[in-house]
Amino acid sequence: MEMKAIEFETTIRHGLIHIPSRYKNMENTQAKVIVMVNESSEEENNYDRTLLLEMFGKANKIGLFNEIVDSVSWQIQQRDDWE
Repeated sequence: MEMKAIEFETTIRHGLIHIPSRYKNMENTQAKVIVMVNESSEEENNYDRTLLLEMFGKANKIGLFNEIVDSVSWQIQQRDDWE
């Protein structure tokens, strides 16, 4: 099998890589993916700030953490439950 290489830059969001529309002719084809990440940007931006703030807002709105009095004790209990 002969392979053709293409190159583009994108942001990985929620584990998904968006393929630019200019490559729409590649729909439903087998591909080999190699991801090259800028190490400094990975350390600085390993999360989506907007999404994180949105999720914390939703958790706050429904009172998800209202019953937690001591956050450190709560974290220890959560970790103990994993084991």
